[in-house]
Amino acid sequence: MSRTSALPSRRVTRLHVAARVAAAVLGGYVFAWGVVAAATSLLFAADMEFHDAEFLGAVLGLLAYLVVFLWAFAARRLVVVWLVLAGGGALLAGAGSLVQSFLV
Repeated sequence: MSRTSALPSRRVTRLHVAARVAAAVLGGYVFAWGVVAAATSLLFAADMEFHDAEFLGAVLGLLAYLVVFLWAFAARRLVVVWLVLAGGGALLAGAGSLVQSFLV
């Protein structure tokens, strides 16, 4: 085996790891932000005090970030990770915005 044949596989591996890290950090942030927005607005709509709903939503968002961060490295397909994190975060943020528009 020559040395040149091993180099492209290392580049692909490094690129793949960088993509996983980006998905975990950025996609996890988007998903957690969606969880916080949806949870806070839904809890406030359920007659919880605003600051209590905000705190509980932040705690749920932190837990969601931890779970999806770890899942981003455990999942088999990177495309599924990006779809779930970015798409799910967008849907959750949209749901939170919709509930908030009904409250105001």
